[in-house]
Amino acid sequence: MRDATFGRELPSRRSAITGFYLGVVKVLHSFRFYDARNDRYASLIWDFAGPSFREGGFVVDLGCGPGGITVLLRGIHHLVGIDSDRYYLNRFVEPTVPRIQARAECLPLKSGSLSVVVAVSLVEHVADHVAFFRELARVLEPNGSVVLQFPELRFPIEPHTKWPFLHLLNPSLQARILAATGYGDVNMNTSVERVVRSAEEAGFRVDRVAPLWQFRLARLVGMPMGYFALLKKGTH
Repeated sequence: MRDATFGRELPSRRSAITGFYLGVVKVLHSFRFYDARNDRYASLIWDFAGPSFREGGFVVDLGCGPGGITVLLRGIHHLVGIDSDRYYLNRFVEPTVPRIQARAECLPLKSGSLSVVVAVSLVEHVADHVAFFRELARVLEPNGSVVLQFPELRFPIEPHTKWPFLHLLNPSLQARILAATGYGDVNMNTSVERVVRSAEEAGFRVDRVAPLWQFRLARLVGMPMGYFALLKKGTH
């Protein structure tokens, strides 16, 4: 069974956990939260990497899903969407954008062929962060850029599952909640510190990290719900 909202694979037997998750997502959609979020993310992508979107350079939206953000990047001369799930690629909202089915850790692209990689809410779905960033470094040209967005999994309401204090639960209960909401692939060890460290180990320079304050609750608890980061590949 697929989640009608995001296309995540859900268990065939709907549990109370699944029902809670779908109910929260339905409410957020009624307030057009996700449309506003996509608009904001696209604006931040242009802000972070606009000068790198030069004509002639190739830009990849990695982990593009059905293209909700990709479509907002139209105007980039050579733009390609890549996702590992054919379900999303077959339902892409902008059919004129070329798409490739591939895993982020093993891209069917020439070394040094890209000027920019955009990866929104992807790195937390990768088991080996260093291997992921090394693959990005391989396909980027010297001084190429990565625009990265990723959530704060320690936020009181975990951004994927909408479950309170998920990071404090024991691993078996965490795994049960993640599976019931279609996010069994989320790497709960993801953090801004680990992402920065893994990127630097792979040879990137972290130029900029900006917090994302999606709701007033984030300000109240003093913790952002996620981050945007600009990484630059070294010349050597």
